[in-house]
Amino acid sequence: MYDTDKKIFTLPITVEFEDIDSYGIAHHTRIIDYFERARVHFLAETIGLDLYPHGMAIVLYGIDIRFTKAARLLDTLNARVYIRSMDEYRLNLGYKLLRGGEALARGSSGIAFMDTGSGRLIPAPDAYVEKIGPFVRETAARCSK
Repeated sequence: MYDTDKKIFTLPITVEFEDIDSYGIAHHTRIIDYFERARVHFLAETIGLDLYPHGMAIVLYGIDIRFTKAARLLDTLNARVYIRSMDEYRLNLGYKLLRGGEALARGSSGIAFMDTGSGRLIPAPDAYVEKIGPFVRETAARCSK
């Protein structure tokens, strides 16, 4: 679900048995999975990006997560994602994991566009810039294409 006013995409998540560790809480790697799942749905379904374009890859180049509270088995959560900024080569995304109004984790990540042949970063294709532009929160950092 996308909130046009706040420019935030929200994906409902349920903590399942396979997500928890021996302490009965969602393992930290699963929280990252929840954020990645929300990002993929946001980029593919809401924005309409082709995530497997020929000759190009969309790659993760950095991630930072801050955990504040534990998620437990069968908790109903909301993974939120938004695009903080965009420059010629990269998108910077923000995340929040909520249980009701309570924040469990916050994070950020960066993704970039890479030529699969050379392995080098490339500028975002014009078609991607056009699609992504309306979803970026910080307009000053957008591509100047």
